Amino acid sequence: MENFKKLTLIQLPIFMKQTIWLIALMFLSFTSLAQEKIIVQGTFPNIFIQHKVAPSETLYSIGRLYNFSASQLARQNNMQENDVLSVDKILKIPLNKNNFTQDGQSGENEVLIPLHHIVLQGETLFRISQNFGKIRIDFLREWNDLNNDVIKTDQRIVIGHLKVDKKNASIVADRIINENSKNNVTAQQENTDEQPTKKQEVKQTETKVTEEETTPTPVTNGNDDEGFFVSNYIVNNENLAIKTGTAATFKSTSGWTDRKYYVLINDIAPGTIVRLTADNNRSICAKVLGALPEMKENKNLLLRISNAGAAVLGISEKSFPVKVSYPK
Repeated sequence: MENFKKLTLIQLPIFMKQTIWLIALMFLSFTSLAQEKIIVQGTFPNIFIQHKVAPSETLYSIGRLYNFSASQLARQNNMQENDVLSVDKILKIPLNKNNFTQDGQSGENEVLIPLHHIVLQGETLFRISQNFGKIRIDFLREWNDLNNDVIKTDQRIVIGHLKVDKKNASIVADRIINENSKNNVTAQQENTDEQPTKKQEVKQTETKVTEEETTPTPVTNGNDDEGFFVSNYIVNNENLAIKTGTAATFKSTSGWTDRKYYVLINDIAPGTIVRLTADNNRSICAKVLGALPEMKENKNLLLRISNAGAAVLGISEKSFPVKVSYPK
């Protein structure tokens, strides 16, 4: 018994050291996870995150992780429901009421994973609130530990949370693409099996305005097709206002297959449907996302249109003249 006591006393410091070391390792792990921010892509309400396919995963198993059916994920990724997924393929996971919350509320068996937006030049907390579904400002302050509404360019701002079943949380955390992921890709690459030819970072949402070259020909219903929003355009000519000026494009995944075109323009309320007409007399109807960000690239521009919309207009130039009509 006396020898046992001596042994226990001798071993105790070693045990304590091991315990402290394990606690330190756990702290470092959680700190590392906290730094791996998940960046939301897309333009509200068509926002999404990305998932990297692991061996043996199917659209069915991935759908269960994010509360979607296999058919819904297939449509989002231009696939067939029974397609075999290649390992490391990047899938687009839409965010909606099934798996996304902007009130901080979770179910009993759910965990919330913060999702971030990277602040663009000229953006304010109010503008971010409006652009992402009119999030309550007090929620934005609380989620981001802000004492006031001052934010800065490139700051990571939580704009909502991914709702995940507790039993799936570790799987999702392991496979979701974050800004530190080695296989991070931009929104233009989420539907291809090809590996990127150069390192790219998810540092912006679709609404970040940079001059882009147009990519593949978008799906339309013919030369007279003005897009998805044409049925919501107010045609009464007596109540229409008209602006003319120079337009440029911004990169967007919308419009290529769903015919939904978007525009950034000052002094027209977000959500307004406008008609854009190019010099070649082609026209489309687009939804206003918000104002042009205050940056030197936008000086002297009337608007920026999603690159799919420019492609439908038959525009390949970086800037071009355009006429905009909209309800007064």
